[in-house]
Amino acid sequence: MILAVLSLSSCGRSPVSEKAEKLRIAIHPDTVSALIYIAQEQGMFKRHGLDVSLENYQTGVFAVNGLIAGKADAATATEFVLAIQGFKRQDLRVIAAISFSDSMELVARRDRGIKSPEDLKGKIVGVPKTTIAEFFLNNFLAFKTIPPEEVRTVDLKPADLVKALSESKIDAASCFPPFSNTMKKNLAGNAISWPIQGGQDYHLVVMIKDELIKNRPFAVTAFLKGVIEAEDFLKKDEEGAQRIVERALGFDHESVVNTWTKTRFRVGLDQSLLTLLEDEGRWAMRNKLIDGQKVPNYLNFLYLDGLEKIKPDVVTVIR
Repeated sequence: MILAVLSLSSCGRSPVSEKAEKLRIAIHPDTVSALIYIAQEQGMFKRHGLDVSLENYQTGVFAVNGLIAGKADAATATEFVLAIQGFKRQDLRVIAAISFSDSMELVARRDRGIKSPEDLKGKIVGVPKTTIAEFFLNNFLAFKTIPPEEVRTVDLKPADLVKALSESKIDAASCFPPFSNTMKKNLAGNAISWPIQGGQDYHLVVMIKDELIKNRPFAVTAFLKGVIEAEDFLKKDEEGAQRIVERALGFDHESVVNTWTKTRFRVGLDQSLLTLLEDEGRWAMRNKLIDGQKVPNYLNFLYLDGLEKIKPDVVTVIR
C-alpha cells in the first residue's frame, strides 16, 4: 500500500539536466534510509545524472512488491524480504546495503502484567508476519526459552499494530521504527520494551530487477555513486545529516537519534549478508512460510560488479 509520494528539493544544487535519467525508488520511510535522503536533498544523485523520485511504502515487503509490479525501479528493504522472494523469483538483485541496524523492538503494555520477557507467556503479541520482525521475535522468544506455543501471535500491518497496542487489543508488538517509536510514545509510562535482534544487525539493502542492470547500467552506477557520496557527507557532518533526515521524514530529533544510535550507515556488500540470508531462508522453510525443499543460492541475487568497479574495498562477499 502506497502511503505517499515524497518529493525533496535539491536546495538549488545541481539542477536536473534534460538528459537526467529518471529512477523511481520505493522506500520504507525511516532513519535507516538516511543515505538516500541525504543524496536526494544535497543534489548528489543529480550530480551523477539521475532524477530520483521517492515513493513511500509502509514496509520493505510492500516496497519490493511495488518493484515487482513495475511501479518502481528500485526498492529498499531488509535482506529478509530477499530471503523469502528468493524462493519465488530469480530476477531480483541486491546492488548494495546502505545501513546496518539493530533497531527492532518488542513493545509491551505494563498494565497487562508484563515486567519481563517471561511474562509474555499466555499473552497476545502482534507482529507483521512473514517479515523480519517475525524472524527476530521468534529468535528472541527462543533465546528467552519461551515455547512459541505459549505466545499467541496475530498478524497485523505495522500501522495497525500501533492502533491495536494503544487500544489494548494486543498485549505486545514486535516491530521496527518509526512504528515502535510511536508505540512507546502513545503508551508513555505504561510501555516496556526490549531489543529483539540479539546484537545481530539487519542489512537495509537496495533491490532492483536484473533487467535494470542489463538495460540501464548507468542508473545503477549513478545511484551507487550518489549514496557513497552521501556516506562521506554523513561522516563529515553527522548533525547536518540528522537534520536532513528530520526534514525529509518530518520526525522529531529524538526519534531520529533513537534509531541513529543503533545504526551504522555504510555502503557495502558483506559476507555477513550472505550468511544471514541463508539463516533466514532455512528459518522460513522450518516454519513453513514458503514452499521449498532447498535454500536458494543467494549469491546469485547479489550484484557485486557495480560496487566493485566504484569502491572495491567495501565488497567482502566471497565468490
